[in-house]
Amino acid sequence: MNDITEKLVNIGFNKLEADVYIYLLSNPPATAYKIGKQINKPTANVYKAIDSLSLKGAVIVEDNKNKLCKAINPEEFIKLYEKEILERTQKAKITLGNLKNEHQDQRSYSIESVPLVFERFNTMMKKCTTIAVVDAFPKALEKVVDCIEEAIQRGVEVYVEAYRPIEIKGANIICANIGEKALKYWKSQQLNLVIDGEEHLMALMDDDLENVKQATWSNNIYSSCILHAGRLHEQTVMKISSLAEKENFEQQVKEIIKKQKFFFNTKVPGFNKLFKK
Repeated sequence: MNDITEKLVNIGFNKLEADVYIYLLSNPPATAYKIGKQINKPTANVYKAIDSLSLKGAVIVEDNKNKLCKAINPEEFIKLYEKEILERTQKAKITLGNLKNEHQDQRSYSIESVPLVFERFNTMMKKCTTIAVVDAFPKALEKVVDCIEEAIQRGVEVYVEAYRPIEIKGANIICANIGEKALKYWKSQQLNLVIDGEEHLMALMDDDLENVKQATWSNNIYSSCILHAGRLHEQTVMKISSLAEKENFEQQVKEIIKKQKFFFNTKVPGFNKLFKK
């Protein structure tokens, strides 16, 4: 029961509302007085909980003097509640979006929430205009494939360092030849991203993607440019090391280096902004 109560609290119930709703789901319709006696709570407080639950659409009250209370089927209530929450969040999004925030700093900020790590990754990919460099362990990478592919469809050039084979249509992928060793060693999930040499996200989460071990985000242009170059160079090293036992090794290495993206032979927005400063 504690687990059920916690789930209800997580979606916006208070403890008493959760107790009342759970009681009504498991018992015939009852008055607020009877509910209070059964769950050992003051009747006045139960009346307030019933009123709140009625507004949420979780409970209906008999339309006569008896005022028997009945719980709405969870599937019906949750569907209604999801719709209402979505409507409220959409209204809040529009209202907050009207607030202009022109201030931009270049500090580095910690992120403690796994959902926020992935939301920030998605937001950054949507903002990306030219080039994105990704370094991600398998579970984390699987969760962001869709937004990577959407960016590629917009014309963004995406470079991915993966640690197990994966297909991402249109992406330039290098699979680290020490991938499994790295995963065994780290026993965690990393998700690193640099977009346009302007903004970067570096996140290390536990292997179940439940908790953040360490994560930072910054739009510091200098740091982002350095990370952009470093990540691309590491991917180049990975490509070269994967060819170590191949025939025509020297020729293939020359071709790789010829195609290498440097600041002087490619357009990286952050690099241009840095030099203008």
